[in-house]
Formats: sequence, structure tokens, C-alpha cells
Amino acid sequence: MTSGTSRLLMLALFLGLNGFGVMVAIQAPELPYGGLAPWILAGSMSLALAAGTWWLRAHMVARMLLTGAILRLAPKHLPRRRDHTFLGYAFLWRREHAERLYYCVARGIEPPEEQQVRFGGNTLLHGLGMLSEKPLFISDARRTHHTLVLGSPGEGKTRFIELVIRQLIEKGDVVVIVDPKGDKRLINTVKQVCEETGRDQAFRIVALPWPMASCAYNPLANFSVPSEITDRIMGIFPPATGESESFRGFQWGATNAVVQILYACGIPLTIERILRYLRKPGQLFLEAMERRAPEMARLDLQSAVKRYQAMVESGALRKSKEFGDLLHYITEYKPDHYHKMVASLIPQLERLAAGVKQDLLSPESDSPRRPLTWEAIDRQKLVVYFYLGSLHGEESANAVGKMLLLDFEAYIASRYSYDPDARNRRISLFVDEAHHLVSRTFLHILAEARGADVAVTLSTQTTAQFEQVFGSRAAVDEIVTQNFLCVQFQSRNPRECKDFSDLAGEREMRVVGESHRYEPAFFSSGFRNVEDFRAQYTQNISYREAPLVPAWAIASLPTFHYFARLGGRIMKARVPLVDEPTCTYAADLQRGAAA
Repeated sequence: MTSGTSRLLMLALFLGLNGFGVMVAIQAPELPYGGLAPWILAGSMSLALAAGTWWLRAHMVARMLLTGAILRLAPKHLPRRRDHTFLGYAFLWRREHAERLYYCVARGIEPPEEQQVRFGGNTLLHGLGMLSEKPLFISDARRTHHTLVLGSPGEGKTRFIELVIRQLIEKGDVVVIVDPKGDKRLINTVKQVCEETGRDQAFRIVALPWPMASCAYNPLANFSVPSEITDRIMGIFPPATGESESFRGFQWGATNAVVQILYACGIPLTIERILRYLRKPGQLFLEAMERRAPEMARLDLQSAVKRYQAMVESGALRKSKEFGDLLHYITEYKPDHYHKMVASLIPQLERLAAGVKQDLLSPESDSPRRPLTWEAIDRQKLVVYFYLGSLHGEESANAVGKMLLLDFEAYIASRYSYDPDARNRRISLFVDEAHHLVSRTFLHILAEARGADVAVTLSTQTTAQFEQVFGSRAAVDEIVTQNFLCVQFQSRNPRECKDFSDLAGEREMRVVGESHRYEPAFFSSGFRNVEDFRAQYTQNISYREAPLVPAWAIASLPTFHYFARLGGRIMKARVPLVDEPTCTYAADLQRGAAA
């Protein structure tokens, strides 16, 4: 459509149609039915104008696709609709689009190679329905059915999330972003949009690499029963197998004994405090007994244990299961054996309670940093960015992320059960690199949080990463099933491409077969003259089952283009690139941290 030949042909057609109409009008007195000349002139000019308009529109579409101008969009020009969120420009991917795609591929029709290299894929995929594209919206009510965003690194997942987050901040929603790596542009965009919409005071950041600007946050603050805290701490480890199961069971019991005593004594639960008493369970027993029986304050551990047992037997103290469990680990195991059994747990907790992390993740009530709580985030309608700093320490970042999400789940359970106004405050949670942070327990929120008006967006590279973490394909199927919107950017993983292709399903496709045959006047052709020949052209049409979205089409998507399953529909869409933020918040924090 953009070649010089096509332009010449279009010009010739345009001039020819108009010339024909003018000639008929001039020769009308000498022609039969010359009275129709004005109508013929009008018809030929209309045809010329329609053909020219169609060609010009196709030419502009091709030019935008090839130059990338179509991708760029200023924030003020974003399409908006009440109670809906804009997801990009899209068209419904139908059987005819797939048939055209198969036809073009079979005949080698594709954009120039330099254009494919420039845009990271085959722009023809969107050109097949470009003329019918329009803004794609999802209702805010449907967003609470959750979103799964898949694709290889650098293909547009973060820009898609940025597009959605921008609109939710403008609407005044509660927005929480959990970002293990820390995308500097996304941080700047969130900060700038908050300033532009008058929500600057609502912005909070919890950034482990930038403690000077970070809020404090206790990931153990919310729970229904104390054993949830134990599960939350042990959940930072992968599932135990073989001999490690016995170690893991011991660690769970010891941790739970510490947690139960702290809870029974009304002592706030923090990572640092649990770590301290896991190292010295005897110290916890002495401090707890001092609260119940002050006269035991000056006794050593052995004397205090004997005194406690005597008081229980005499009825002076009520027998306590919590104290009994703690005494089990103090009296039944030698200190060397105890510390050997908890040896793999202690270093992980030390990473979360060492140095400045103790102040950030284990805040005390008198801490100069006011701890950030989920209740405050919810009721004050805050915009919170959790930058976990996985590049500085992946294990620590993943551990904090897992506990954070489980803490969020515990709060949502309480919100659902006891807050009648929860439906008036939608919470939108975005989790990048979700396979590192999501646990089996958190999967419940995908199925049940819709009633609490919570919309979750999970972003990762492949569903195979979930399978690796959970060790089960059934868990992957559960994640895919629980998401109403599944967005698939280009993937360089063949299995991932096949999975989305299977998700889109197959359709009856029309297959056009062509054959050509030429027979010259040689040998036994039967022709009398050497110039004679026989040519035959045949075309047949058949139907067969074929994928609506071929796996190889997903592998060749251009950057910032995606296929989406929206409910029961398959959409082909592209993400507009919103202008770069002018805010330098992230760079300022980096310079401050470096100084």
C-alpha cells in the first residue's frame, strides 16, 4: 500500500474514472441515452472519491504501523468511559482474520524485514483488522474478576500495567503496586499522576533499597489466629520434600510456640521479635512468666521451669497449652540439637531483621516511622508502591513479598466479614513477577476477593513459572481459570504460545487451494504449431479445524501488541505508549541513597 507502484496505479484509477465521466458528459449530445450523462459523471466521480478515500486510509494505517506513530499517545488523549478502564486499541479477532493470516503466511506476504526488526515482530497481525479497531474497555465491576498478564521481558507488560494504574489513580481508587525489581519509569509515573490529580498526599512508598524515603511496614500485622503468622513465616520457603520435611516440621512447631506465647502475652508480633526468641526460647519463657508471676523475675531458667511446673501441679497456676508447647522445645531438646534443627530458618529471618530492615519491617509503636497498615491504606484511599529490591537480594525480596500478600489476604478476609462499607472502596492490587510472590494460600483471594471489591492483576513471564513454584499444573489451571482477562504479549516460550493458542480454541477455517498447469507444444502434446500451448488454473475451497490464534502468531507479535481473552472473546490489541513522565522522583531517591 505504500509502494510507488501502488501510488501510480491508484492515481491512474482515480484519473481514469474522472476522465471517463467528463468524456461522457462532453459527448452526451452524440451518445445514446445522453441524458444520463450527469448521473454517469456523478457516479464515476463518487467511485473515484471512494477508491481514493479507501486507499488513503489504508495508506495512513500502513504508514502508522510502519513508523510506530500509531503507538504514541498523550495522557490527555486517552479514551475515557464512565465506570470503565481503557486497555488499548483493539478489534475482535474473528475467523476471517485468522483465515487472512493463514493466506498471507502461505504466500509469503509480510512486512519488510527491517520493519519487523524495528518493531520486534510482524505488524501484519494488527493490520489484518486495523480498519475496524476501536478503544477496548473493561468495566470496573469486571476487573474484580482479576487479570493475568503474560509475556517475555521487554514486550510491554509493565507499560500495560502503567496504562491501567494511571486511570485508577485518576478515579480515586485504592491502588497498591508490588514490584520486586523496581521499575523507575513506573515509580515516576505513579508519583506524577498522584501530583496531577491532587492525590500527592495519598502517595506512599515502601522501598527496601531506599530506607530514607520509605514508610515502615509490618507484614505480620493482620491475622485471624496466631498460627497464620507461623504459616506466613514458613511460607517463605519452598515446599519441603524428603528428609527436609522433618526439619520443616520442627521449625514450624518452634516458631508457632514462640508466636503463641507472644500473642497470649499481648506482645506485638514482628519479624525481629520472633527471631530473637527463636534464638533464645528460654528468655521468652522467663519474660512471659514474669508477666504471669512477678515473683519469678529473679529466677534462672532451670529454677523458673521447676517453679512453674510445681505451681501448675498445685493449682496455683492454670495449665497453659502455650507454655507447655514452649517448654517442650526448652526441656526436651538439648540446645545444640535445637539450634541445628532451626539452623536453616534463622538466617532467612536475619536477612529480614538486619540493619535498616529491622526499622522498616519490624517497627515498634514508638518508632519515628509511622507504620503503614492495610486498614490505613484502605480507609484513607492511599496509593502505595512496594519496591522490594530483588536485585539487591532476591530471597529477601521474595520473602517480604510473600508475607505481604498473605498479610493482605488476612486483612481482606476481615474486611469482607466485618466492614459493611467495603464495597464503596475498591482496592486494585498489582503484582509484578507474581510467580516469586504468590503462594497457594493467596490463590484463595482470586476466588473469593470479588465479594470484597478487590481487583488483582498478576504479571509474570510464563505460566510454567507458576508450575515450577507450585509443583502442579492444576495450580496453573486454577490461576488461569480465576482470571476474567488474560493478556498475552509476545512470548519466546513455545509452550506458553501453545497454551494461549489452546485457550483461544480452534475454528472451522476456509482453506483455499490453488494449482497451475502449463503444457507447451512439445513431444506428445498433440499441438500442430509450436506457438500453441495449454494453460490450466484451478482453485478449490475446503474447511478444516485450525487454531483461531496460531502459536507462531503469538511468538511473532510486535512489542506492545497483545492478544487477550476477555471473557469468551478473543481480542487483538495494542498498548498506546503514553508520554514519558517528567517527574524525577526515582532518580532523586537514587541520588539520596547513594549519598
